[in-house]
Amino acid sequence: MSKEPYDSVRPHVPADVRRLVLVEAGHACALRVCGETTYVELHHIDENRENNDPGNLIALCDMHHKMAHDGKIDRKSLRLYKERLSASRESEIVERLTRLETQSEIARSDLPVAQSSAEQPTDAGIRKIAARRWQVQAFALSQVAITRFEKEAGVYFERHVELVAGEKRLVLDGLKQFQDDQADIVVDFVYVRKAYLDAPAYGNWLQEKLEVYELMTGRRASGVLLAVVGKDAMLEEAAIPEIRSSVCDVEDVTLRVYSCGQLGFHPGPISASLF
Repeated sequence: MSKEPYDSVRPHVPADVRRLVLVEAGHACALRVCGETTYVELHHIDENRENNDPGNLIALCDMHHKMAHDGKIDRKSLRLYKERLSASRESEIVERLTRLETQSEIARSDLPVAQSSAEQPTDAGIRKIAARRWQVQAFALSQVAITRFEKEAGVYFERHVELVAGEKRLVLDGLKQFQDDQADIVVDFVYVRKAYLDAPAYGNWLQEKLEVYELMTGRRASGVLLAVVGKDAMLEEAAIPEIRSSVCDVEDVTLRVYSCGQLGFHPGPISASLF
């Protein structure tokens, strides 16, 4: 395959692909001995400028980019640099997903999963399974809240989105992706049935989800923490001060608070097992 002239017009690389490759390299030249961050370009390892697969793109500074085109840095070396970056990125994703799973277990609103019921039919050949009540109620409340927010925001969200990395997954209660360079919107749901459940961690959890989302997809996102409170009186700012403060301290995260009364659905105490 003949090489294109170095100064020929470069085909457009999609914004999310470009961001993914730059995030992978830490917005710096992929050569460890370099680390230049001032001016970083994307290089097509196979020199086919139509092949914008993220695995074929590597971030290089201007000098090393020219050296790659001149053959002073061969493709095998570039692929080794790329493999090192990809392995580091995958390791960071798994590490951060593990941390999120541990930290935010109490805030999850997963899809209800049917399990073996405590009361079984008389016929031993028939097995009854059912989802736990608290899980169904919590998930239903999250869906009602997201529907209310959709109407106010004028956009529709994908629900219960999962991004999977091996056995780890990033679960997003709601996600809206945009076609242009506008930041996506990630919705995170939390049910605060009593004032004593107010906690400062929720804003940080959502911020970390946004960072992992960008690391996994190469797409920018802002976050909306959708908090539902058990009583109308808890809508007052003084009722959940720690959640409000945690959101104020986090960039690109906003808070929307509803009461069960506003939503027209109150799940009751659910279960202590949720907390």
